[in-house]
Amino acid sequence: MQPQTTSIFYTSYYGSTQRYAEALAEQIGVTAVELPDPATVTADGGPIVILSPIHGPSHPGARFVKELGEEVVDKRKLCLATVGMTLDEVAVEQDAARDLLGKRADRVARFYLPGRLNYPELTPSHRNVMRAMVTMLKLKPGKTANERMMIDSYGKDVDRVDLGRLDEIVEWLAESDG
Repeated sequence: MQPQTTSIFYTSYYGSTQRYAEALAEQIGVTAVELPDPATVTADGGPIVILSPIHGPSHPGARFVKELGEEVVDKRKLCLATVGMTLDEVAVEQDAARDLLGKRADRVARFYLPGRLNYPELTPSHRNVMRAMVTMLKLKPGKTANERMMIDSYGKDVDRVDLGRLDEIVEWLAESDG
């Protein structure tokens, strides 16, 4: 079990990121809380785990890390777990969080967790974006495996949440602890 000084912060649009955050918090004996104002996070304490969904270029967790004070980034170990629907191997290869973190990327451990997408829960704007994206992908020659997956799963509820994937983060926390 990790010391109580580990902080778990999350933001979630449709619930899968919150599910991961709460499961991780329970596993290590702390409480997961929604992303606070970065200015309120102090340099005192143990590792910080941030869990955040990614929607296209929008990644609240990466934005949060970039807004943390320099002293916090210097003194506390940081982990960003991105939750998304991209195929695992593509998400790891592309490492979108690295690019979004900019100069802080080398100071943040990064993990990818598969999420869930239930079409009836989508906001109208998110549903419209998905429809437009899939329509364009259908017209594209030479589709990648990830693009084919997006087309094939369009309009279908897909739940790829795997709480066992939190083990990687627990191992990172154990290494961070000593």
